[in-house]
Amino acid sequence: MRVQMRTEIHKLHIRLQTTIIYVTHDQTEAMTMGDRIAVMKEGVLQQVADPISIYDHPKNKFVAGFIGSPPMNFMNGRIIKKNAKLYFEEGKICVKLIEDMFSKMAPYLGKEATLGIRSEDIYDKLFVSEAAPENIVRVNCEVYEPMGSEVYLYLNTGKHTFIARVGAHNKPRVNQDMDVVFDMSKVHFFDKDSEGTIV
Repeated sequence: MRVQMRTEIHKLHIRLQTTIIYVTHDQTEAMTMGDRIAVMKEGVLQQVADPISIYDHPKNKFVAGFIGSPPMNFMNGRIIKKNAKLYFEEGKICVKLIEDMFSKMAPYLGKEATLGIRSEDIYDKLFVSEAAPENIVRVNCEVYEPMGSEVYLYLNTGKHTFIARVGAHNKPRVNQDMDVVFDMSKVHFFDKDSEGTIV
């Protein structure tokens, strides 16, 4: 009924061609029904933009985690430098930042930061023809959750747990290690203290 109601309200909005203010705690409703979304936390406005802009360019960690299902994965670590390149080191994993991020992340060298990556931007290495070795991460698959058209993998680095959303034909063994690939062009970094978006 909720999905049907959402569809009917959306059709009514199109037919009336007028401004409608709709308040919801359901981010799916906000994404599917809104032309512009205002994300609020404890009465404070966090970000106002169209749904795709909020999804792709969240202003802070709260917005990034609120919009999207499953929510964005977060990992705490620090920025290090190797061979004139910047890397994010979590403890067990270490991935290379893309060069476009270097200038904004340089002030965080040797400091802690939070990496955010969406579940659809993590791939099973078996299904990636070309993957940079610096972006391959060895993890343990704790839960395999088939959803029909896709699969949710609940993964563990030993320090953080996170979710990957992969194709329906991915069938890794539970409680076994596997290699996944991070799409580093899609990751976000957040200031650990202010939780504001760095890049």
